[in-house]
Amino acid sequence: MNLIEPVRQRLLAVWKSLPDRLRALEPKNRLEWVSSAAVLWIFCSWFISWYRGNHDVLWDPMLQPDDARTALFPFHRYDEGHPLADDPIALEMLEYQPYAHRLLFRLTVPFVGLLAATKIVQALLFLVIALGGIVLATSRRAGLGAGLLFTFLFIHDISVQERVLGGLPRGFGFPVTALWLAGALSRRTWARYAAAVIAALTYPTGLAMVLGAEGVYAVRGFARPGWATLLRRLRRFGILVFACIALLSPAILFGMSDGGPIHTLEQAREEPAFGKTGRLRVLPFDEPSKAFGEALLETWKPLGTSPMPSLKADVEAHKAEIEVSIVALLVLLAFLRFTAPPTPVVAFLISSLVLYALSRGFAFKLYSPERYYSIGMRVVGLGLAAGTLGFLAPKLPLGVRQPLRAFAAAATIGLTWLALGNGVREPHMGFDIDYRRDEKLWDHIRTMPLDTRIATHLLDGDSIPLFGERANNGGFETLQPWLTKSWARQKARAEDTFRALYATRREDVIAFAKKYRVTHFMLNESRYREDFVNRSRSIEPLTTFTRTLLSGRQREELVLANPPPEAIVFRYSNKRIVSVAALEQAWNVH
Repeated sequence: MNLIEPVRQRLLAVWKSLPDRLRALEPKNRLEWVSSAAVLWIFCSWFISWYRGNHDVLWDPMLQPDDARTALFPFHRYDEGHPLADDPIALEMLEYQPYAHRLLFRLTVPFVGLLAATKIVQALLFLVIALGGIVLATSRRAGLGAGLLFTFLFIHDISVQERVLGGLPRGFGFPVTALWLAGALSRRTWARYAAAVIAALTYPTGLAMVLGAEGVYAVRGFARPGWATLLRRLRRFGILVFACIALLSPAILFGMSDGGPIHTLEQAREEPAFGKTGRLRVLPFDEPSKAFGEALLETWKPLGTSPMPSLKADVEAHKAEIEVSIVALLVLLAFLRFTAPPTPVVAFLISSLVLYALSRGFAFKLYSPERYYSIGMRVVGLGLAAGTLGFLAPKLPLGVRQPLRAFAAAATIGLTWLALGNGVREPHMGFDIDYRRDEKLWDHIRTMPLDTRIATHLLDGDSIPLFGERANNGGFETLQPWLTKSWARQKARAEDTFRALYATRREDVIAFAKKYRVTHFMLNESRYREDFVNRSRSIEPLTTFTRTLLSGRQREELVLANPPPEAIVFRYSNKRIVSVAALEQAWNVH
């Protein structure tokens, strides 16, 4: 209770002071009125363009990210009839999801269904980013211009969008780091701590970056403010770490029930699934300086449509030079003290660098090292722009400083829109699975009994659990090699599925179906053509497995290449759904 009460009191105080803070936003003179109107007009104009371009992925439940087939399909269990509630693969994928993330879907799926619930969760994530902008806009240290510029930069960025859209666990990475950065730039302690708490409940990788940055930020200036101040900061930081560990402890103590330990780096180097042709593609590690540099410069990648297409085309033609020039200009402004020192950005940079080094040195205890530059350096790039251009002329009087920052924010938003585009990516910003593409197939599968389990080639059945709401026998998206025991099970199951799909004896097919409680096969006709060995390929080490398995076999030997017509219960394009019960009867195998 001692830990909770101060937080409750602080939140209550913030709520009570909100009217005063909003009144403080009211412009005090004509110059402030003009500058505020200018930045609001340009921000709203851009946002309308961005919203229209992104409308479908923001609200259309038929459009989903491909990773929903890994992280989200188990949440069908919260819907009427509880689909997939007893599916062992869904249960295994569910254990990867943080408890607060599960709770969001537990509260929404019963009312709107899973596909619509993903849109609600992603809207909440965008709201967290917008909250960071509000934190800055209501701060005398920052102001309206800084708040709108901050919101624009994060929402405009395609990397932020692609992680947030869909409401996946990874989607919390940018919102929590953005909220922490906004709290640090505005010196709002509650915002920084709120970011850490949200991260502890939703995204451990984001928590590591936030706590790392908070630790560095706590010792800023070292003892120059006085040892008492330094010790007070460190004490608060220690309490925050303790609270976050307490919130994270259920996931640590009751995580994967039988997943086994994480692969060590030595083990991973012997496992092809970690290689560039495998499922994870993390080994060998990317060269750090190149990876970090590219992640930083990609912040200024042209994307979307522009009111001046010719200008955008010129920028794209000189993309590399312009990206380097922008970063150099931002650093120069800070170096010449034309802006407030970007101390929080530096703290976040140090956190990302240290965590990246630790994640490689203790691979893979801190998850994939890639996250610490794909998220970390993106936040550094966006934070550098927001913390520099949004905090110009800190020594000028408030009545001059705020209009100057508002005009600077308006100019930055307008020039970015003109030169780089509105931030809308086509087609559908990476949302590459659409229910309507194979609507007839999903509609049929959803009519099948709840205990249906469909075995397919590794690359053919990923969308069955998400769109069909019925179990498959594993696919590419549910192969997760991080943990030793669960990976051994997944690999063995995939190998058994390939043995059945390319079996030469009917008895082997039926025995496989009984072992895994498979009720149907979904066969892709194109995989049984003359070049069936080549078409059996998937990912390593399973491609090598199928090549060895099929060595010397002829197409005519494969019993599922031409299943009995009476066993085919549904045809769609090049797919055939075959009933195991009908196969048993037609083949007279039991």
